[in-house]
Amino acid sequence: MSTFPNFSNIAGYATKTLTDRRKGGPYAISKLNAWVRITSAVSSNSGDGLTMVSNPNFKLFGAAGVSSIYGNNDQSGTIGETWAGGAVNPSVGQGYRPSPIVESIEIDEGAGNLSRKASFSIKCFSKEQMEITTKYFLEPGFTVFLEWGWNTPNSMKGLVKPLTATNIASHQNFDNLTARRRKSSGEYDNYLGYITGGGISQEGDMWIINVKCTGFTELPAYLVNGDNSGDGDGNPSKKSSDYQNLSFESDLNIKRWMFAFNALPSNRKTPEVKSLRDKYDSSLRMIPIANVVNYINFDSTIADKINAKADGTWLGRNTIFGSKGAKQTQDGKTVSAEVPAGTKIVGDEKFIRFGTLMEIFNTMIMKGLKVGKENVSMYIHSDTTTCSAFDTIFSTDKSKLFIPNNKTPKFSLLDAKNSTKPLTKVPEDSIVNNSVTDKKGITIQFPFEGSITDSYVEKFGQYVSYVDTESTKNNGVNKDERQWGLLDDLYVNFDFAKGILEASNFTVKDALYQILNGMSSAVNNLWNFQILQIQAPNTTVIQTDSGDTTIKKGDDILAIREVNFTYKPKDNKPYQFSLIGTDSIFKDSSLDMDMSGAKMNQVIGTRISTKINKDTSPNMGKLFAEGLTDLVLAEINSKKEIAGDDDTKAGTETDEELKKKNYADFLGKLGTYPKVHLERSDIESGFDINKVTYVSTYEDSQLLKLSKEKEETKVSILLPINFSFSIHGISGIKRGDKFRVIGIPDKYYKQGFFQVLGVKHTIQNMEWVTQVEGGYRNTSY
Repeated sequence: MSTFPNFSNIAGYATKTLTDRRKGGPYAISKLNAWVRITSAVSSNSGDGLTMVSNPNFKLFGAAGVSSIYGNNDQSGTIGETWAGGAVNPSVGQGYRPSPIVESIEIDEGAGNLSRKASFSIKCFSKEQMEITTKYFLEPGFTVFLEWGWNTPNSMKGLVKPLTATNIASHQNFDNLTARRRKSSGEYDNYLGYITGGGISQEGDMWIINVKCTGFTELPAYLVNGDNSGDGDGNPSKKSSDYQNLSFESDLNIKRWMFAFNALPSNRKTPEVKSLRDKYDSSLRMIPIANVVNYINFDSTIADKINAKADGTWLGRNTIFGSKGAKQTQDGKTVSAEVPAGTKIVGDEKFIRFGTLMEIFNTMIMKGLKVGKENVSMYIHSDTTTCSAFDTIFSTDKSKLFIPNNKTPKFSLLDAKNSTKPLTKVPEDSIVNNSVTDKKGITIQFPFEGSITDSYVEKFGQYVSYVDTESTKNNGVNKDERQWGLLDDLYVNFDFAKGILEASNFTVKDALYQILNGMSSAVNNLWNFQILQIQAPNTTVIQTDSGDTTIKKGDDILAIREVNFTYKPKDNKPYQFSLIGTDSIFKDSSLDMDMSGAKMNQVIGTRISTKINKDTSPNMGKLFAEGLTDLVLAEINSKKEIAGDDDTKAGTETDEELKKKNYADFLGKLGTYPKVHLERSDIESGFDINKVTYVSTYEDSQLLKLSKEKEETKVSILLPINFSFSIHGISGIKRGDKFRVIGIPDKYYKQGFFQVLGVKHTIQNMEWVTQVEGGYRNTSY
């Protein structure tokens, strides 16, 4: 579990052990040997559980009537011991064969994984050993508990005693794991997961059992698909019929929910989803699903009436549109911008609030898997997910996203009508309020007006949206107002999401990533969403028809996080490693920089000439040539015009033809939709279009780029610069931790830090190695 992408420091107990190792003496690395213990919870006639250790208990073997770890004439060596301490032996088979050995263990917490993964291999020296061992360690869906550490007194403090189902299961809670790591000074670690793969291979008269495991929180996201929304025992859910006679429903909130339910894919219209209409739990700080703020343009009759009432004459400079038939005074003249006949003022696209979509999504998949008699929580949390933002952010793709920004740039129809060229800059003097508000004053807005602090809470009417303050506490989380917003308060194109959800074989992980990546593409890939295993900030009860699931504070859960969400760390003194010399504890290390073609083209495109960048300042470069100038490039950029640039018009089109074409293109880029509180009776002749519609999108990625203000956090997103190293094993380093390296180029040492992206532990040949991968964040911006 990690705090990633939040910044954190390597645990103090781990940094102390790392520092002590530099001193040698009793802490000398040369004196360390690793041990492992693997435990199965399978109950058998011989007793509960099976434990195999790398250093077996020879006294136990003798007491069990076995002369040695090689067995006797009738049977091979002992396989392991039960939780009560009894021996587990093959009753028959080839004699004088060694006890099975654990050859290697690998535990991986890295990019692309929702939680920690593990794999290990067991070498058996007889067929009978192999057959018994597979019953304990190769049954899909059964649990495995792995422990490992160094041959030190501190390491022994971490061992779980006694081995019971309750004690082992408690390590689903990250606080319990952290307590054992701290108690052992980082010289012990453990892993609890499901068996999700593996196999058997033969090498002469020996058998190799390979086992793959997946963390508890990750399993549902990989296994559950669209057809697994049954009762957990293999029985599919029943389907519910559509709502009928919607025009007679007097409650507008209920009516919009009915429209949304009817629009769902047929295989998603279950009784559980339909029952969401009446669900509201104030402890979850959740806006009721039956509220108009969740749905934009689901009642097509309203859009049709707006389009029918429009007569084609609208204002352009100070408003997106204007009152019907109104004129605008400009330079002492009355002017207007007419919309061509047949142009739809309001589009057909529908949008659903992302938090509402997640409620429906979680209800589809949350009860499809059981382990024994227990339901496994499949809830993917998004309610505390914060996203990067800027003051005038807007969507460039109406097929993916609508952003409820109350300061959306206002583009002028009049300017577009009278111009032969597309817009080259964002209007600076006027905005559109696209925040979504119902008649009671509940408002959804992105970005937030307030700033993030360790205790920030922002109220929306009688409901509350909140930031995960518990997991960010003491990490120095800070973000200025309008530089952030909540993922749940964005609106995703309903038909786009529906096309993904109606597939019968989607996995939770893949479906969510398709939706999230599509949303990010509408803002020039500003966001980088990942589904991560985090620590639950509060105790929460997740309600299902087959029973409630209680998630306790500190339990491992799955949540969506935006990796590009950065801020200035309060404590910017990361632990420092030494690259070389007597202070270095690295076994090996590497610094890798990979500038993609897209990034290189971006730098060149903004630097090369004023012909390309007439409306922006040339980028003179800060990547490597800090403080240096290209004399030829400076000379080129000092010229107002470049030889041969006669600015001739394309083809033989006249100015009027170019204006008409440009205006049509402009209108095609706009996305305009009815406000959520409207009913058909609100649309009458003479209505003001500004009061009844949102301008959800303007499809121009370059204008969005120009609209983005410089970030004030002074910390960059993850750059394509990685530092990887391996050290003698230690627990306590996790994703999100910061570190610096003395000895690498000053640019990367003094102007930023590395953030841990992945941690891998490998135990083999009595050696425990920890591998760490860090991504670079620049703090000099």
